Amino acid sequence: MTEEISYYDDELTELCGELRQKIDGLPRLSGEARAERIAQLGVRMQRARQVLHSFKVEMRELSKEDAFLYDQKCKGHLANLQKLNTDLAWAKSEGERAELMDRPAGVESADTMSAQSLITRGAQIQDQSLASTSRSKRMIEDSRAIGVETATQLKSQTEQLRNIDEDIMKVESNLKRADMLIRAFLRRMATDKFIMVFMFLIVVGIITIIIYKAINPKGAAKQGFNVPDNLTPPVNYK
Repeated sequence: MTEEISYYDDELTELCGELRQKIDGLPRLSGEARAERIAQLGVRMQRARQVLHSFKVEMRELSKEDAFLYDQKCKGHLANLQKLNTDLAWAKSEGERAELMDRPAGVESADTMSAQSLITRGAQIQDQSLASTSRSKRMIEDSRAIGVETATQLKSQTEQLRNIDEDIMKVESNLKRADMLIRAFLRRMATDKFIMVFMFLIVVGIITIIIYKAINPKGAAKQGFNVPDNLTPPVNYK
């Protein structure tokens, strides 16, 4: 289990590094090259989110010590992805705004355009800028939603770890109590065995005496087992 989450950790580190490098290189691109790079970054950003989700799923199977370590790494990856997503949205917005400011082919220059044309062109640029800003805001809101969802899941996992720790303490307490009961039971069994052996010896002794008396009653009388019922008074010779 630790090997799998380590693999996801390494992949997230590589993805974040790749995204940062390509986002920083966006200002050097323009036109179709810039649009293609932004599309590629969107795909890689989606992959990073999937890996982060798998990372959080694997955390549920970790021990308490490993979970604390990888929880810190998860928070770091989440912060990096949120920053990258925000930078990507900003770069995309800036690129669209820069393209809107350039004069398209076939459009009059500002010197030759009439006042009405300038107003119309300005309105178009403003509408396109507002649309680009709205898309950027949606991307930022998506990043915020991902952060809230991740925080909720981490809180739930922390609560689960706390409950598991309490259950382990209860199990340990029950095991100690069971060990004490077993020791007391063993001591009682030893005492009962001693009493049974002692009673057995008494019974064997009684049976031995009865058998001996039945087999050799005379010998038993000589040895003082029989006591005469009538005593003869001593003879007085005077």
